[in-house]
Amino acid sequence: MKKTRKKKKDLRPLLALFALLFLALAVLSGWKVYSIVSGYKSAERRYDSLSEAVVAAPVFDGQGQSAEAPDEFLGAAEEPAESAPRERSPVSVNFDDLRNISSDVIGWLCLPNTAINYPVVQGRDNAYYLERFIDGTPAAGGSLFADFQCPSDFSGKNTIIYGHNMKDGSMFALIDDYADESFYRAHPVMYLNTPAQNYRIDFFSGFTADPESFVYRSSFSGDEDFADFLRSLLACSEIDCGLEPGAEERIVTLSTCTYSGDDVRFVLCGVLTEIG
Repeated sequence: MKKTRKKKKDLRPLLALFALLFLALAVLSGWKVYSIVSGYKSAERRYDSLSEAVVAAPVFDGQGQSAEAPDEFLGAAEEPAESAPRERSPVSVNFDDLRNISSDVIGWLCLPNTAINYPVVQGRDNAYYLERFIDGTPAAGGSLFADFQCPSDFSGKNTIIYGHNMKDGSMFALIDDYADESFYRAHPVMYLNTPAQNYRIDFFSGFTADPESFVYRSSFSGDEDFADFLRSLLACSEIDCGLEPGAEERIVTLSTCTYSGDDVRFVLCGVLTEIG
């Protein structure tokens, strides 16, 4: 009896289908990467343009007075002529123009010689500005925003400011670099301008925290309660700043995600000191 050979199945259509699927996935992945990078670049350009429009670096004369910054860039009221010269913010901000863009603007943060040079907004909740520019339009990286429960004039004992840790180095990406004490030594001070007053921020504590950490408190029953809170911040610090704030002072807490663990934050706390 004659045996018949089984006909080999033609796999070429199946291989072609797999190749087509692989190509489609590659194109989709490439498009996603392009969209992300393009979004980062677009957000960077918007913030750069904003900074150029509303921020000026003043030049001071020998008496600590602004020699060249125009009046519209003054971040706080001028001191009386007879008062002693005070430290000045390295930038002046035109808050009138800023608030024409967004009435939610409450301040401007600057860490000299770094990428941190951004407005601070405050929404009605802590979600609105996660992925929005200060004017409310979509933006990769969102905005820096203060906790909606904190007083907008920074009069609270602990004002919390949130920002994304962007992989392109923008927004609050530098905040968790403070886990390295050498970075703190190079950048111990940040500046906050507001429509009413400018401040120097002297950092005194930085540490990794979970989203439910005690650090996210903004109200206190009294000086002793706040003093206990400050002692806890100092005890948790992963860096030695050599500064111990008193209960009479006000602080800010800067918070961002960190890639050192799952669902954790890095927080950086600093004392507010009024300057010119």
